[in-house]
Amino acid sequence: MDKHRNRVPNYRLYREERGETGDFWLHCETIPERTSLHNYEITLHRHDTLFQLFLLTAGSGEVGGNDRIGRIEAPCALLIPPDAVHGFSFARDVDGVVITALADKLKAVAAGDRRVAEFVSHMRAVPLVSPAGAAAIRALKALEAELAAPAAGRLAMLEALMTQAIVSLARAAIASNPQNSQASGARAQRIDDLMALVGAHYRQHRPVTFYAERLGITPTHLNRVARAETGLSVQGLLTQRLVEAAQRDLVFSPTPVNKIAYALGFADPAYFNRFFRRAVGTTPGAFRAAEHRRMALQ
Repeated sequence: MDKHRNRVPNYRLYREERGETGDFWLHCETIPERTSLHNYEITLHRHDTLFQLFLLTAGSGEVGGNDRIGRIEAPCALLIPPDAVHGFSFARDVDGVVITALADKLKAVAAGDRRVAEFVSHMRAVPLVSPAGAAAIRALKALEAELAAPAAGRLAMLEALMTQAIVSLARAAIASNPQNSQASGARAQRIDDLMALVGAHYRQHRPVTFYAERLGITPTHLNRVARAETGLSVQGLLTQRLVEAAQRDLVFSPTPVNKIAYALGFADPAYFNRFFRRAVGTTPGAFRAAEHRRMALQ
């Protein structure tokens, strides 16, 4: 399979291998803008460092590639993950936009939720006729609008809107499959309740039994639900919350590392340093310095 994949052309944009600036990470154009140049036929190709979001607002087409999507009709969206082999044949009345972005942006969003990670793991066609679909359309159009009219805080806004667009599409995909939605509804509610408890108590370093008792289930069952819905155990979720809080304080406050440790419930700053290094791969001080340097260059 890899041998055949390597024979498929790899482009940054279709038949465009260079030309973007060094800080390129997001590009938007209408679907007819590029496809009309190729008689509305885009042969099989891939983008190994990029992913794409298509919003079809009119018309129809055929999607080819390894995931065999077949016919699509507006209103719908397409997700093309990095390195997915794909090609298109669009009707002449097709309209909409295609947004292309660097792959690490997709990975960052997917890392926070197992359901989103599953959604972005394959090429997807998502019908946008439900309320969740309407929300996804609004999210994609907001991203398009921000790209078209740069303003103050553009980078931060684009990051937030890209996250919203991906998550909205994942929710629309889940909503379009009622069987899956009903099956995961109770688990999702339990996870919502768990995350509310984690948010209230993570600084107290409570054991898993504390959360299980509050939710009226066994620790084993709670861990099973947590892994099914998020990919993490309860302890993993607690660690993730502590690390996120530590990173936020390190980057956006001048508070000394030892005081951050105490505020997060660590009795020993040295233990906090070891905890942070195991989770992040570097010490709190080194992380703060690196993030401040990165922000200074933006």
